[in-house]
Amino acid sequence: MVTNAKLESLIDAACKANGVTLVEVDMFRAGKRKTVRLYIDKPEGVTIDDCSNVSRHLSDALDLDPEVIEGAYTLEVSSPGLDRPLKSVADFVRNKGRFIRVTRSTGKPLTGKLVDADEENLTLALKGNAGNVVVPRAEVLSAKVDVQI
Repeated sequence: MVTNAKLESLIDAACKANGVTLVEVDMFRAGKRKTVRLYIDKPEGVTIDDCSNVSRHLSDALDLDPEVIEGAYTLEVSSPGLDRPLKSVADFVRNKGRFIRVTRSTGKPLTGKLVDADEENLTLALKGNAGNVVVPRAEVLSAKVDVQI
């Protein structure tokens, strides 16, 4: 059995100690083992060292309290990846300053630098001198970070 409150506390401590933000936690059973998968991020991007440090920190804490996750488990720590859809306000806020591609209910995609985000709207700075555009979140079908080359 997984003690959720204790696990959440340990995950939070590992992330804070390593200067990263927790994006998402997935827990599932893979055969006889449990898998705990963390997605972490930070403004300048996540490195392999960030993932290793969070994993080591959390693994050490879990070793000290084996009742948090009973039995065998696998711990995975990763960045959310560029193709992960942005859904929550926290996802958008974390990606301020990055270029994102938004597909609206009108079907027309829009790409711009994310200037602001809240529960109601996204504000994008369009390329060139096109200015800012406000996109109501209710019109957003999908949004992803757009890699600029």
